[in-house]
Amino acid sequence: MQKLIYTLLVFFITLNIVVAQHHGKRERLKAYKTAYLTDQLDLSSKEAEKFWPIYNAYEKEYFQLKVNKMSEMRNIMKKQGGFEALSEDKANQLLIKISKNEQAILDAKKTLYKKLKNVIPAKKILLLNKAEHDFNRKLLSDYRKRKQMNSTK
Repeated sequence: MQKLIYTLLVFFITLNIVVAQHHGKRERLKAYKTAYLTDQLDLSSKEAEKFWPIYNAYEKEYFQLKVNKMSEMRNIMKKQGGFEALSEDKANQLLIKISKNEQAILDAKKTLYKKLKNVIPAKKILLLNKAEHDFNRKLLSDYRKRKQMNSTK
């Protein structure tokens, strides 16, 4: 019962902050993810207090690496005239950039795990990995359902 109350409290506080700031879908999604992970990990208040700053810093870094860097690489490809117009040399340069970016993402994940080991048990870190995967699958499933419902109207 305490877990449910805590989860709902975190969710509504985060949701109120999001609504007050009017920052759109990304913030609502973040609030939903926060509530989902808190529930799945069954974080105590002490654990949550230490967990969320570490995890939020990781999420910010991950977003920067995954979304912004990959977007930058797509823009480079567009400037070159698209995928078909890429020279072999430019393609090799992009592959090197992509590899470095993927390594940076992996390094960020390793750093997250190392920091979290001081905050939550290893089993909860494994559970975090699973919960993130499950959350992403749930989002994709929900998106497909909405898309299917909209296409039948």
